[in-house]
Amino acid sequence: MNSYPASYSNVTGMDVRTTNLKITWRALILLLDRANRVIRKNKGLNFGDALFNFIKLSFLQNTIVKYRRLVRFEDKVMLDSTFPPFPSRAFDRRISNYINNLDLTELPSGIISISTTNCCPYSCAFCSTNARHNTDTDLDEDLIKQTIRQAEDLGVATLILHGGEPMYRYDRFLRLVKHVNKDTCLWMFTTGYGVTVEKAAELKANGLFGVWVSLDHYLPDVHNRMRGNPEAFENACRAVDHFRRAGVYTCLSLVPPPDFLETENFKKYYDLAKDLGVAEIRVMEVKPSGREACRGVIPHSSVLEQLQKDLFKDPAYRNHPPLSGLSTWLEKDPALGCQCRFEYLFITSTGEVQPCEATEISFGNIKDEPFPEIYRRVCKAFPQPSTGCIPMVMYSEVRDYHKIKDDLSSREKSVLSTRIMRGFHEKGFIPGAYRSLWSIYQSRLKAYHSRLSAKRLSSAQLETKPHDT
Repeated sequence: MNSYPASYSNVTGMDVRTTNLKITWRALILLLDRANRVIRKNKGLNFGDALFNFIKLSFLQNTIVKYRRLVRFEDKVMLDSTFPPFPSRAFDRRISNYINNLDLTELPSGIISISTTNCCPYSCAFCSTNARHNTDTDLDEDLIKQTIRQAEDLGVATLILHGGEPMYRYDRFLRLVKHVNKDTCLWMFTTGYGVTVEKAAELKANGLFGVWVSLDHYLPDVHNRMRGNPEAFENACRAVDHFRRAGVYTCLSLVPPPDFLETENFKKYYDLAKDLGVAEIRVMEVKPSGREACRGVIPHSSVLEQLQKDLFKDPAYRNHPPLSGLSTWLEKDPALGCQCRFEYLFITSTGEVQPCEATEISFGNIKDEPFPEIYRRVCKAFPQPSTGCIPMVMYSEVRDYHKIKDDLSSREKSVLSTRIMRGFHEKGFIPGAYRSLWSIYQSRLKAYHSRLSAKRLSSAQLETKPHDT
């Protein structure tokens, strides 16, 4: 076991350019890789399509790191906690997926997150899982293992296993961790409950790469109250230390409370995160889901969005852990917009396949249908990225869905969810990271589909042509 806590350093100065050049060079190697060229040929893509994908990838990369620093961890570099480490096989798979798929409905999801249990000893007001203590409703372990393997076979580079609280059923959770392919980038979410030095080391030894530990305030009493547990703060801080000592890439997950709109309060939390020695902070504002759904849509404040930009520019914070700002930057309209399906997909502890934790609509249940069949339907329902947040933009439609969902079959849920997604795309626009290339994408996509149609027609004619006797 590693007796020294894992250390992280932000990439700064000339190292930023050098590191970005190394990443670009690796992507170029993958563009020219023989195996990838064979994949594209079999798909009907030409080199121009692949080159366009390569250029589009650079736009997305620049967006991800626009207001955050890269992090050096051991012999690897992290662009963001939502992306596999560089270099790694998971990183190569993620980049190859971008390069080898022109049609966005064919692009493998970047991350698939699986709730391994609905059980949790905490009672967080904003929890999307409405966690309980009944293990009877959890998915069958073999079904989760089967779904893990199916997700990997679909080309998914990163898996997240969480809950509820995954440590609540540790023995089962460990078996699931062991089942994940070692070439997959594996993460977990935890409140910190039940984490020990030995368990953290055991998870690391069996393939866990990264962890998000939930910590929502610098004041212990406030965090404990938010999480509904008097030991929540102590558990979280202790877990951070244990995971760091085990050599796990350790981050905080933050749902900012209202008083963090006062920048001085947020900065106190930011200083605490630095003192704890974490690598990054994942910022996700409250969405209308779970126990919070009845409160309706509460618009996200622009204060935290601006604060992330200001802290990034402030030299006093250049060595603080970067903010992986999902709701403060990455999901904003000028950036990537809604990342559901393309970057993220969620499977609940009862088997429902959702766009994300907060978007509580289902495209099918893995207890009723094989995951790959459901996954294909999800992909077709997301033909393009869009601005906005699904549970906020489509709040009324999602609430109506919940009134009748218990009476619907797996496929009927999918039909209704597809209709909701169609409405979401009609209300939104192409996000900023994609916008300048979108007309080129549409033109190339049309040409690509025309080539495929011509090829299918030619093949059909050859099959029906009479053979000489």
